[in-house]
Amino acid sequence: MHQFFRNVVYIASGLALSCTSLVPVQNLSKEALNGIGQFRELDYSFYISCIENCTFNKTSQFEIERELDCPCESYQSADDQVYQMYLALIDYWEGLYQLSSMDINQYNLNRPMAVLGASNLIQLNEKHLMAFQKLSELSLNAVTGKYRRNKIKTYMVEADNHQQTISDKLIFVLKENLSGLMAIQEEGWYSYYKAMSYDPALNTVDKASAAEDYYNLLEKNRLRNNQIKVLTEIIGLIAEKHHQLIESGDQLNSVNFKAEIGKVSRDLHTLHYAFEQLKK
Repeated sequence: MHQFFRNVVYIASGLALSCTSLVPVQNLSKEALNGIGQFRELDYSFYISCIENCTFNKTSQFEIERELDCPCESYQSADDQVYQMYLALIDYWEGLYQLSSMDINQYNLNRPMAVLGASNLIQLNEKHLMAFQKLSELSLNAVTGKYRRNKIKTYMVEADNHQQTISDKLIFVLKENLSGLMAIQEEGWYSYYKAMSYDPALNTVDKASAAEDYYNLLEKNRLRNNQIKVLTEIIGLIAEKHHQLIESGDQLNSVNFKAEIGKVSRDLHTLHYAFEQLKK
């Protein structure tokens, strides 16, 4: 009987230690999910860019239609691509969180594995497509039980290059493609409102009103650009720290690992705050 109780205590202690040792991984996963999740708050997209440009052009030309008709299908396809990259990262970190928690059976990917489609606005090479496929497969394996808690490090190692590739591509698309559309948009505004400032048919009040509209549009885009800047910093920081943790070789329950997770959390909290301020 005494031996039985000793065994029970030993097993319970081992389970408690195991759960405690995975707390840093849970914390890292939660921070990553919260950080990448800011993507949903972004007040701009390829489709929004297309609709805004189309509306502005029709308004400036005094085109009146029964319904707004804008050819934005390719822009919607680009948004779909971006969203699938975002989901690939979210699913990976959700899988890591579930692996490090006691609720492994409480989460399921109830959507089929997505495939990145073609788009005229976003160029994807074979490396990007392979990274997306592999990261999706790893995430699915994690939440369906093909990885176990003692295989968390293996999961992270196998996913590292793929999550880095997807993160880098998502950052590039947001910073270069999406912000680039804003720059083109602003050039169109400048040309239109500059021409108005020279129009002799407009009085001073009309020109002042046009100038105010122009600067309001610029301010709106400035906030959007800053949102994109902070979001890409968040995604980049998460991907970089994931890679550094893998490269360091530290055990998940080591002092160094816990200290690094604490530093990442503080850095992400700072970026979260910056992003929230831009929404006000």
